[in-house]
Amino acid sequence: MGQEKKNTFLIVSGDKTRIQRCTDILTRNFPNCTVFHGSEWFETKYKLDNVHPKAILIDEYLPKGSGFDIVSKILKEKNNDDISIVIMSYVADHDIFHHEVNSGRIQFLTEPDREQAVIDCISKIVSPKKQENPQQQYELKQLQPGEVLFKEGDRTELAYIVKKGSLRAYCLDNEGDRIMLGEIMAGEFVGEMGHFNQDPRSATVEAITEVELIAIPNSAIENVIFTRPSWAKALVKTLSQRLKKANKALTG
Repeated sequence: MGQEKKNTFLIVSGDKTRIQRCTDILTRNFPNCTVFHGSEWFETKYKLDNVHPKAILIDEYLPKGSGFDIVSKILKEKNNDDISIVIMSYVADHDIFHHEVNSGRIQFLTEPDREQAVIDCISKIVSPKKQENPQQQYELKQLQPGEVLFKEGDRTELAYIVKKGSLRAYCLDNEGDRIMLGEIMAGEFVGEMGHFNQDPRSATVEAITEVELIAIPNSAIENVIFTRPSWAKALVKTLSQRLKKANKALTG
């Protein structure tokens, strides 16, 4: 009764360094943990049948074929329905297993060599949180003119899409004077770079007019990209404009 549930994992990869690193991360961070490994379908099938792991972590590219092919075979076997699947791929192609990604059974691990990324991914399997309505992930935020959205150096936990109004971004020089970086208008994202680089805020952003924004947790950005085309388009537009401004500044 008082025993901890066993956390059994299967790593399918041809990269010995990755297998060892993932094994070390799993055993150090998850209790009562046992890790098996394989590199092709027959090894995987044998261990699925005899060990029945809680989750399988599988490389997209394997020495003898595609990890996607093995995932497809796993999904066809009903006795594997309770096994979670983590696809280790630098590009998350959610269209391949659309239904399973939406249900949460399949996750893409796009940073398989970063310890915290592995921990965050596996924690959703070992200690799943109550499923939320996707609409509940996003909150509406309102600002009055002059009100600060976030400050330079703050932690980056949220990105925002501006529904109404405009904001300005600035940083401070060594004397404490403002260096204006530009304005953010309705239809643009702000604070999105925190999702990509994991760095503290590089600027302070404050409202010029009355502003309405939608706050999006960094953990939900990928979901936005694949499920909300209009928001994804706004994100691409914002990143494109940032790149143009950076190029213009460099070329004078």
